[in-house]
Order: sequence, then C-alpha cells, then structure tokens
Amino acid sequence: MKSFFSIITICYNSSKTIERTIKSVLAQSYIDFEYIIVDGDSKDNTMDIVKQYEPLFGGRLKWVSEPDKGIYNAMNKGILRSTGDVIGIVNSDDWLEPNALQILVDEINQDPSNREKILTGEMLFHYDDGTTLLFPTSYERYEYFAKRYRMGLNHPATFVPRSIYDRVGIFDEKFRLYADADFIIRCYEAGVGVHFIHKVLSNMADGGASNVRSKKELNDSLLKYQKHCKTKREYFKYAAKARVTWCLRGFIPEWYVRWYRQRYNKK
Repeated sequence: MKSFFSIITICYNSSKTIERTIKSVLAQSYIDFEYIIVDGDSKDNTMDIVKQYEPLFGGRLKWVSEPDKGIYNAMNKGILRSTGDVIGIVNSDDWLEPNALQILVDEINQDPSNREKILTGEMLFHYDDGTTLLFPTSYERYEYFAKRYRMGLNHPATFVPRSIYDRVGIFDEKFRLYADADFIIRCYEAGVGVHFIHKVLSNMADGGASNVRSKKELNDSLLKYQKHCKTKREYFKYAAKARVTWCLRGFIPEWYVRWYRQRYNKK
C-alpha cells in the first residue's frame, strides 16, 4: 500500500551508527511512511542490524543489499524504488527528531500548496565532544548560498515531493560528494518553491563523507562550477577560490572550522 512519506537510508559498513538512524525512523509519531534501506553490500554486521529491526516496522521496511556505484547511485536507487509522495533521505550517520514527520504533515495541512514545495527545516550538528551547533534555515540563507553555487539548505532536514524529482531530475551521479548541492542549485535555478520550517527536524554527526577533506571534494567543486557558472570568467573565479580553499583545509585548526561554521550559520 502506498505511503505518504518515503524515508531512504543509504549505508555501507555502518554498523556503528545505523541502529541510531533506524530507531529514529521507528520512533516517528506519524507512521504513514515506508522505509527503504539501500546497503552497498556491507562487509560488517550492518545488515544483521537491519534485519533485527525489520519486523518492528510491520512491513513498512524494505531493503536491498548489493554493490553500488557510490553515494548518489545508492540514493537514486532508493528514490526509484520509493512510492511515497514526499521523499526524505536520512543517511546512516544522521537521525530524525521523533516528531519530524508530524511537523511536516502539519505544515502541509495548514497550507496544501506546501505539498508541491521542497520542505526544509533546521538541523543540529553534533561534534564528537558532545557539543552541538544549530544549522538554521531561511530563504535569505538559501538564496545567498545558491547564488554562489553552494548548498543553501540542510539536506538531512530536507524533504522533496516526488513531483519535483520528476521535474528537475534525480541526483547527478558524476558527483562523488556534492550531488545534493547540485540538486538544490538546479531547483533554485528552475524556480522550485521552498517552504522553510523553523524547527529542528534532523541531526547530523561530525565525520560524514562531506565533512572530510579529500581530492573528491575539490573535483566536485570544479564540476559544480563547470555545470552552473554562467561565464568563463565566473568559473575561473570560483575554481581558483576552490583550489586555494582545498589546499588550506589541511592546515586549518579545528577551532577555526568551528568558528567558520558558526559564522556560516548566521547568514
């Protein structure tokens, strides 16, 4: 039977964190959802944990475990297997607030036009030392970063109607780390509506793939600018900045990263 929400979790060797993710979906106060887990053929006991919790979902949990071609290939598999009207992606080191889906439903019931918009909320970022940082959401912040070809929404706290994926397309698998940013930029450029919810919907732990410096990060930045910049001059401007930033990242102390994140989230 078709559900209103489709929640998708992608994972690979995620035995240390996936139980928290699964529990957060199971704990939702609004239960008209299907839960799809896409595993990349894990070699640890990730799938043992998934199978342990499967009966508790009463048939709403579906899973597939097979090799994939990367993070966004796995996300696209989940989207293409889903049947819900609104799709949320909760990675295996993220977790939802217990009332996240209920908040979304309430926002849609108050204004049915929100059913055709991206729904996005606030997120708590959790450092390894136990401290947290609130990632807020607003149109001003979204526009500021989208115009600069950056991620202007909190992807773990963002839910996308199926109709928008049909209109804009799913994730571009040429990206290794930034296809979610590319997707949001495409939505902005296409004039897709966004509804901002000033409540915490999701949580993200430090140490995810997008938080680790790598050559993939630089390559994805350059690909993103190649794809979206309007002129060669604009591309070279952003590409030069990306190269300098990537080179410096390895020498930046942790206190500066925290300070920058705090400043970033005041935009």
